[in-house]
Amino acid sequence: MSEEMKIRYGEVESAISKIESSAGSFETSLLKEIAGGNELDVVNKLNELNNLLEEVGEAYKQVLKANNQSVRTTIESIKEADHNIGSSIRAR
Repeated sequence: MSEEMKIRYGEVESAISKIESSAGSFETSLLKEIAGGNELDVVNKLNELNNLLEEVGEAYKQVLKANNQSVRTTIESIKEADHNIGSSIRAR
C-alpha cells in the first residue's frame, strides 16, 4: 500500500505570509500606567500584569516567526528531496 503526500508549496508560502502579516499587526503594547499617581495595590498589580502581557505578546510573535522559518526550511528540504527522488527515478 503506497500513500502519496502532496504539498502545495505556493499555498504553504501563502499561509506563512498571512501568519507573518497577522503577527506583525498583533499589538502587544498596553497602557504603561493605569491611574498614574494612584498608589493602590490593585493599580500596581494591574500595571505589573500589563507589563507581563506585553512580554508574553512579544514572545508569542517571536515564536511565530521561528515557527514560520522552521516550516520554510522543512518545505525547502522536502522540495529538494522530492526533486532528487524524481531525478533518480527518471535516470533509471
